[in-house]
Amino acid sequence: MTTSPDTLADAVQADGNLPPAWASSLRSVDRARFIPDRAWLDTEAGVVPIDRGTDPDGWAEAVYSDRVLLTQFDDGSTTWPRIGHRPTSSSSMPSSMLGMLDALDAQRGHRVLEIGAGTGYNAALIAAQIGPAGQVVTVEVDPALAGRAHRRLAGRALVVTGDGGDGYAETAPYDRVIATATAQLGKLPYAWVQQCRPGAVIIAPVRTDLTSGPLVRYRVDENGTALGKVAPQRVGFMELRTHRCPLPDLDDLRWDDPCAEQAITAMSPVDPIHDEGARWTVGVRVPSCRWRFWKRGEHGLKHGVVWFVDPVTGSWTTVAPGNSSGANIVRQFGPRRLWDEVESAYRWWQEHGCPALERWRFEVTATEQRILLEGADPIPNTICPWE
Repeated sequence: MTTSPDTLADAVQADGNLPPAWASSLRSVDRARFIPDRAWLDTEAGVVPIDRGTDPDGWAEAVYSDRVLLTQFDDGSTTWPRIGHRPTSSSSMPSSMLGMLDALDAQRGHRVLEIGAGTGYNAALIAAQIGPAGQVVTVEVDPALAGRAHRRLAGRALVVTGDGGDGYAETAPYDRVIATATAQLGKLPYAWVQQCRPGAVIIAPVRTDLTSGPLVRYRVDENGTALGKVAPQRVGFMELRTHRCPLPDLDDLRWDDPCAEQAITAMSPVDPIHDEGARWTVGVRVPSCRWRFWKRGEHGLKHGVVWFVDPVTGSWTTVAPGNSSGANIVRQFGPRRLWDEVESAYRWWQEHGCPALERWRFEVTATEQRILLEGADPIPNTICPWE
């Protein structure tokens, strides 16, 4: 199979996802150089191990396609070809990477700080863009990943092993900062802002416990305040390791536990999560809440069940179809009544005109972080309650 960076660039361009400013960089940097010989391909049917040694054509086809390649599970404790519990490193979908880079607007001669080196591929694209007069510094918390990125980048970027939340003050100030890991809402590291020049741009995905996204583009002013707006690009990234929240464990729970408090709701449990604007709003107003969906047929179910779980207090809610038309049975357990909180947040979203993500504004200072909806009162800082 004949493949090259042009193969990937042509595929991304054919889908209309190749920003003209980044075309040359994409065509000059070979993604194959940065992908391990053994990795996992993320497909619609599930995660599939790929091996360059036994299937070089299949490996090359995956590498030169606009697809996500997972390169680590469970911080490296799960070895290939096993599929672990939590993906912890990847080479993102190139079109998503390019969307972020287009929002970053790195120019020749800029000094750029990247948070999350991963494979090193993204840093290589930035280095190609800013030229030899610029400088890329990329910080990676995992020593093994940092070492591999250092070897693959071969001097094109400075690879630092450390907590990306600390930035890297030794080579500050920066013209651009880009995070390829998601920061928890209300916890964007102020070190990133502090290490920027006035007028610098920070690109970072921000998440709540309920939902990932959005991608936020901050501009740093002369007072050390970063003001952010939602960028048009949609991305999904793993959390900064220091911002990880516990994953809900449903193995020992019964969705129809008779000890749970029961109620009836006319609202579909899908309503608060089907729209990205609604899901984000509920996530902002209902901290420490994750959701899961059990499809019909899973766990022996004759119908679907939506879960809302607080992994800190152990509170949970399930919503399932009832016997009467349009009615759903709500079961709530623990010190929090999660469905009541979710329903109230969804009603608030509706009352404010069902705002899209683009109506949200972000502000980060040395002492506080705020999120505001245009035309509504400020919402207090959202901090994980177990800290």
